[in-house]
Amino acid sequence: MDSSEWLLFISTFIRRKNLITIIYWAYLFFGLIGVLYILFDYELINVESRYWIIGITGGLLLSLLVSPVFHELIHALFFKLYGANHIKFKWNWSLFRFNVQATDFTLSKMRYYIISSITFTLFSVLPFILAFYSEGTLLFTLLSLSFFHALYATKDLAVCSYLYKIPDSYIYNSEEDKTVFYKTLPR
Repeated sequence: MDSSEWLLFISTFIRRKNLITIIYWAYLFFGLIGVLYILFDYELINVESRYWIIGITGGLLLSLLVSPVFHELIHALFFKLYGANHIKFKWNWSLFRFNVQATDFTLSKMRYYIISSITFTLFSVLPFILAFYSEGTLLFTLLSLSFFHALYATKDLAVCSYLYKIPDSYIYNSEEDKTVFYKTLPR
């Protein structure tokens, strides 16, 4: 699969019903419930709109410009830790994404799960939890970052969803920027 095929892949496998997607959609649902709770419990309806605008815009900008870089750097760090020799960073204009790719590198399903869960926890779950202990513009920034990073991480979660039902599966990134999913066959 090359970069032009990712959009169809993501939209297909993020909608599959399995443990990965159930957790993802439950996170988004409970995030909505949490936002409503914060909104009414903290009486945020009465907060001036400039705090809303600045906070939501700040979270969006963080999720577009800052968190993708750190997200992908964490991926690169784990790729190196797991034995990748060459790592390339690039910007994909068709998907509007910053991307890291370890060339000629194989990664197991469980290791990919670990990497994806760490980045999702750091940039989506943690800001959401911290929002409960914040106020004003920071509260809206954290909520916005949490939501928009969850959307950014959809590719990782779609890959996890695809790999979920395939035992002993692996991801191979070739030198030609192609990603291949395969599984080991019994002997």
